Amino acid sequence: MQKGGVCMKTGSAEMKNASGVPFGDIIRNSRKRKQLSQEQLGALVQVKKNAVGAWEAGRSRPDLSSVPSLCEALDIPLSSFFGYAAEDKEEWEIYYDRLNARNRKIILRQMERLYRLQDQEVQPEERKIVCLRLNHDSASAGPVSFLGENGGEKIYLSADELTENSDELIRVSGDSMEPLFCDGDIVFLQYSDHLQEGEIGIFIHDDAGYIKEYRKDGLYSRNPRYAPIRFSENDSVRCVGRVLGTLKSEQLATGLEIDRYRMTHGEEV
Repeated sequence: MQKGGVCMKTGSAEMKNASGVPFGDIIRNSRKRKQLSQEQLGALVQVKKNAVGAWEAGRSRPDLSSVPSLCEALDIPLSSFFGYAAEDKEEWEIYYDRLNARNRKIILRQMERLYRLQDQEVQPEERKIVCLRLNHDSASAGPVSFLGENGGEKIYLSADELTENSDELIRVSGDSMEPLFCDGDIVFLQYSDHLQEGEIGIFIHDDAGYIKEYRKDGLYSRNPRYAPIRFSENDSVRCVGRVLGTLKSEQLATGLEIDRYRMTHGEEV
């Protein structure tokens, strides 16, 4: 399957580089030019003779971790192996050559992951992904902390008006806001210290967190079995923010989207 220039598909189909040259031909011709047997080349790259034969026949490809030592043994530039012109290779290859062995392995692992992603079925239109944190605490279930930037589990979501206007996610505990919000729902929270009457928000009262509807005379549940929480001027009540909506399964990023986001944003994959 040819996607983005380099074809690395295993099986009966030939595997080719960005210039359309089969990797097997490159390895075979370079090996013969160096007057090496398959067994000798395998020893230099630390693979078996059969592996070299499979590469040359197009039945498999070298692991990306083996490509640098293979190119060194065959005395060919990495850019030539992958089929890129000299002017295209200068910057990345110069930087690669400056890396130590540990960092080279990191780059190669990322390259291999990108090849796997490239061979997957792609979305007709690539979605923008955002990352929000899910508060470790739950609303209506005891103490709730203010997350800030560092706490909570990272959740990766497709970008839309709801996700891009939210600051964190928090899980609902209990049935006091049914049928609007149910036990276990995850809701979007936008930080704000002031709500309009009738808006749903997250509040901290007496060191306990609640998801409630704000009214001037108290905090109200949607479930009629629960009495309003009323407070006086001496009570400690803090508004954390407004609830914008409930997280839907279709808003969750796929594994491929998460991998792309992490690599793009420098996160460990």
